[in-house]
Amino acid sequence: MRVEVKPVESDHLAFSRHDQVAEEQQMYLQADNISLFLALAQDSAAVFWLLTSDGHFENTYTHSWKNFTGQEDGCYAGPDWLQSIHPLDRIETHAAFLQSVASHHSTETECHLHRHDGSYPLLRLRYIPVPKTDGSIAQVIVLGQEISDNERRKMGEEQMHLALAAANIGLCDWDIRIDVLTLTDQCKMLFGFSTHETVSYEQLMAAVHPDDLTQRDQAIQEALVAKSEYSVDYRIIHPNQTTHWLTVRGRWLYDGQGFPVRMIAAVMDITALKRAEAQQSQAASKLTTVLESISDAFFMIDTQWRYTYANSHAEELLGKKLPDLIGQHIEEVTPTFADSFFHLKFQQAFKTQQAQHFEAFSLPQKKWFELHAYPSSEGLSVYYQDITERKRVDRALRESEMKFRRFVESNIIGVLVVDIYGNIYEANQAYLSITGYTNEEITAGKLQWTAMTVPDSLPRQAQAIEEFLATGVSKPFELTIHNKENKPVPIMMAIAQLKSSSTLGVAIVLDISARKEVEQQKDVFLSIASHELRTPLTVIKGSLQLIQRRMKRMASLPEAHSPAIKTAQNKNAEDLAHALHQIDAQSRLVNDLLDVTRITVDKLELKMQRFDLVKLIHDTVDDLRSTTPTRSLKLLVSPKKSLYVVADPDRIAQVISNYVTNAIKYSDPERPIRIGMHYNEDVARVWVQDKGPGLSEDARKQIWKRFYQLKESSTSSDNKQGLGLGLYICQTIIQQHHGEVGVDSIPGKGSTFWFTLPLKAE
Repeated sequence: MRVEVKPVESDHLAFSRHDQVAEEQQMYLQADNISLFLALAQDSAAVFWLLTSDGHFENTYTHSWKNFTGQEDGCYAGPDWLQSIHPLDRIETHAAFLQSVASHHSTETECHLHRHDGSYPLLRLRYIPVPKTDGSIAQVIVLGQEISDNERRKMGEEQMHLALAAANIGLCDWDIRIDVLTLTDQCKMLFGFSTHETVSYEQLMAAVHPDDLTQRDQAIQEALVAKSEYSVDYRIIHPNQTTHWLTVRGRWLYDGQGFPVRMIAAVMDITALKRAEAQQSQAASKLTTVLESISDAFFMIDTQWRYTYANSHAEELLGKKLPDLIGQHIEEVTPTFADSFFHLKFQQAFKTQQAQHFEAFSLPQKKWFELHAYPSSEGLSVYYQDITERKRVDRALRESEMKFRRFVESNIIGVLVVDIYGNIYEANQAYLSITGYTNEEITAGKLQWTAMTVPDSLPRQAQAIEEFLATGVSKPFELTIHNKENKPVPIMMAIAQLKSSSTLGVAIVLDISARKEVEQQKDVFLSIASHELRTPLTVIKGSLQLIQRRMKRMASLPEAHSPAIKTAQNKNAEDLAHALHQIDAQSRLVNDLLDVTRITVDKLELKMQRFDLVKLIHDTVDDLRSTTPTRSLKLLVSPKKSLYVVADPDRIAQVISNYVTNAIKYSDPERPIRIGMHYNEDVARVWVQDKGPGLSEDARKQIWKRFYQLKESSTSSDNKQGLGLGLYICQTIIQQHHGEVGVDSIPGKGSTFWFTLPLKAE
């Protein structure tokens, strides 16, 4: 037991019998009548002895000590008397002695002293210092009085009440035989009553929350039947309408016949605990919501490797629901765990109490996981995510990077890492060979890829950079750069972003000097060949037209009216018409080749003039009707209205004629071809619509390129006569007029080719 040391202001013995007042004690001591005082002490104290001021046992008056303790001389000499005090009380007992010497006042304490029968009765010790004439302490008288059972019981009850009050615990005792309820003050306050009120059992129970009455009555009834203790938590409502939680622990007492006679209970306020539990439950609910909402799987195990929690993602990966996981050992759920890398890392987390972050492959699930294990005193919290797909992508990316690196190092084409500001960060040998620069010059930052571009190619370069920023990729584009020797080098270039939303990109560069030289030679050849072909075709056409006119004059002679001659003339006329048609077709091919040649060298000349676009459309369609009388050409443009434009009328007529000729070539002869126009303040739009087979998406993208020919079969007998240049030339003509071309088509339903012309102010 803990002994309280307290100074006593007076010096009287304060025992139950033969009390002496302080004045009498001082009189005895001041008169140096120690013998008389000790005689009184022997009559009133259970044991007494004398100590020196330094705490040593005096050998005078030892008979009381020896009678009580049963010790012989020498066993208590010096400070050894303390050995007879119970070990738990020695410190407090010695402290009380030291305090009496220091304060020159008597002090009091309680201790257990060894008695001759081997027991340790509880004594109340008083230390009384005896002063000398000079004020120093001569000796200390120690008086011991045994505390009786009643006093001890009373002290125990007082201590218990103090402890209960300190712990905020109330006691309740209900004698059901006489219906008397006894409550401690603390119990009254817990139920909301004042301490001076008399409270009946009915009043006490009326304070219970209505929703908790059934629960309370059931607990008491079950304890009554089972003759056991009961424990129940319920709410009570104070007179001020505030609600509090109480926990009640009690039992029934029975008479000799087994009938209940009393009910005793201890009551404690647990409002704060319930509030904390509610907050903890709310926090746990929020935490569960968070853990269920995260994309990672999460589980918790205790220090015994047993599951305490798992979210839905973990349930899915472990193949078990939470009720089947709780309390299960991790090896019961995953038998291969003991020999796995997971086990090693989890053990390391437990041992070091440091978080472990790692990736591992699960053989049973054949999946890769990324794990984060966080240890605590309660166990291990584990977040893990299936990264199998990420691993596959990473592996594929590494393989792709290796292939790309091999491709770069193969030096088949130039490869470099650049940004949109012109900086070159890395380049392979192929690019260095194209430009004539060295890797040291690249590393030193002396080279700007944008600064190498010749002025004529700057617009295409700017367009490519804009496309790169918008889409992350620039389509291959041609431009000309200056090499280190300041010589022009035609190249084809394309750029793709290295990272999303980055200005860095990887560019591929192909030297197309050889191709450009071949194209130039081809263009020269086409130009020469076209001129060489055009002259004889013109001569042949003139000769055939002369023969045609002569035959018409001969048809008017009388001799030409014979059936045989007439038949021969008709046959010759058909042959001449067919020959002229073929010559016109060949002339168109030659003209197309010449136009392409002019376009290539930027020498396609336009003779701009102001004319009526409506009249031009009508005249062009009328000419086509005369050459193809069997086809239905429906013109949806009123001749009564005029629309003047500034353009090259011959070239615009060439575009309209090409559109209509293609429609005739690729559409059903029985279906009409529609030609129309509409306009607004800014542009005029001319269109030609057919009901042919239509165009695929790929064909719509490719059809405007040079030498592109449709794979779809035409309905015309001369479908093989063409070089795939017509629409390319049409596009160039319209673009040089600052207009646009296009086609709208649905496979199987036909196509509508159109072009626009800007309307110039008069």
